[in-house]
Amino acid sequence: MTPFSFAEEEKFSTCYDSLVDIMKMDYSLALSIYKCFYEFLAEHLDSEVKIDSALTLPENANFGASVKIEGAVSFVTGLLAEKKTFHNIAERYEHFQIDSLDEDFDAISELLNEVTGFFIIKIATDLGIDEELDPPRFGQTKKIFGVIKILVNVGTFYLYMGREEIFD
Repeated sequence: MTPFSFAEEEKFSTCYDSLVDIMKMDYSLALSIYKCFYEFLAEHLDSEVKIDSALTLPENANFGASVKIEGAVSFVTGLLAEKKTFHNIAERYEHFQIDSLDEDFDAISELLNEVTGFFIIKIATDLGIDEELDPPRFGQTKKIFGVIKILVNVGTFYLYMGREEIFD
């Protein structure tokens, strides 16, 4: 696993500056969330993780899942991708063949549950704040919003971090 580097933090900072109105959270919280994602994905996907840029979610990359954390530092995280990449990430995470889109949604929802669960344990330990996870939401979103483009060995996905839910 490649450790989180100063160069990655600089790229994140640039993305944060572009998406601050969507994220609606302070930089240190956003960076902590991203670092948790980075470390979790690098380990569980056995992949190098690279930030590419901040952009508007591409229309064909609307397959995804999200999890909302409720409490003193409420926010939503989401992972979205094109259907094939979404499937590839789900299979890489599960370490076995997945045969349906429903199983892909389940796998990515579980991935998000784990990484956000890890994050709320970190918040509880570091800040003494207890947060709650809402059940994951998933599907194909029709909404348009800003995301961070992330490159992993099985393709490109888009990370959403913000206050608003991305699935109806």
